[in-house]
Amino acid sequence: MPDKSYIYAVSTIVGTSVGAGVFSLPFVASKSGFFLFIILLFVLGFIMIVLNLMYAEVTLRTENKGRLVGYCEKYLGKKGKRIATIVTLVALYGNMLAFIIIGGKFLNAIFSNYIGGDEFIYSIAMALFISVGVYISLRIVSVIELLMVAFLFVAIFGIIFKGVSFVSVENLLTFDISQSFFPFGAILFSVGALSAIPMLEHIMKKNQKKIKSAIIIGNIIAIIVYILFVAVVLGITGSETSSEALYGLGLVMKNGIVRLGLIFGIFAIATTFLMVGINLKEVFWYDYHLSEKKSWALACFVPLIVFILGFRDFITVVSIAGSITGGFAGVLIIASFYKAKKMGDFKPAFEIKIPAMLSFFMILILFLGVVYQFAYGW
Repeated sequence: MPDKSYIYAVSTIVGTSVGAGVFSLPFVASKSGFFLFIILLFVLGFIMIVLNLMYAEVTLRTENKGRLVGYCEKYLGKKGKRIATIVTLVALYGNMLAFIIIGGKFLNAIFSNYIGGDEFIYSIAMALFISVGVYISLRIVSVIELLMVAFLFVAIFGIIFKGVSFVSVENLLTFDISQSFFPFGAILFSVGALSAIPMLEHIMKKNQKKIKSAIIIGNIIAIIVYILFVAVVLGITGSETSSEALYGLGLVMKNGIVRLGLIFGIFAIATTFLMVGINLKEVFWYDYHLSEKKSWALACFVPLIVFILGFRDFITVVSIAGSITGGFAGVLIIASFYKAKKMGDFKPAFEIKIPAMLSFFMILILFLGVVYQFAYGW
């Protein structure tokens, strides 16, 4: 039987992957078609597994433990650090903006029938509420955060179980070849677990060889959850699939399980929102040596202002953030991986051999996805 550290490592990968992004997947799949979505999910899922393994090897080879910015500075120099900083900021701000948008949608679906209001007001309220927690650096106990993710999984599987009888196979058979790349950014946003990789070395301190297995298993579990969730939601709502999945689903199913998904979705999003906000605040505070109050203001009010200015389309935000951060971060990790093999400080607990042609293929796919997003994804 696997030890606790291995189970915790796998759950960390799964929990990091399955977040707000999962709610965008049924909608993007409705545009491309279910089977084209599955093909792209498998391709990008494979690429992300390889990138996670590469990143893990980089962390195990490096003495000074850090995050992507630090590794890129060591192996790619000042230019690499600057690019990694931009990618990191776009990723964190993109996540926070996505949380503001979908948090408002979920709160509106839960409370609007009782106390009124609209998505805009609920989004502002959630952003302000979380900003207070970021200001005082309110850290949710990891056990609570893990419980919220676990409850969200229960709700998702409850939706899958209850929703199977509503599925119409015809909704899964449509496709639009011209929209093949439409789900690209949303998938990358959803399958990305790069932020969890540096933590695995600490979690599996006594058995680092199994980090490789934990990464693979964790990513596969997340992909299976996505396939089941998308198949059920898209099979039920078809072309009427809503941008955040659950609202449109509730109109059809009309039972408590969807409301349960909304409630646990809010708690899971709020805890992750808080952690991302605190991390972003600390980037400005510790890495750029701004005052704590300025760091807090930059972390919390930049995405809120962007939201107020009109960037409120959940799918667009998720797609742009996913394609840009996933695409560019992937290229940086690939470059750092090959440099670390020559310049690393330690021999890692495990090594992977990635043929140059596979790396070229991954970079090509990531590049094409970013180009598509800029050309057609706005």
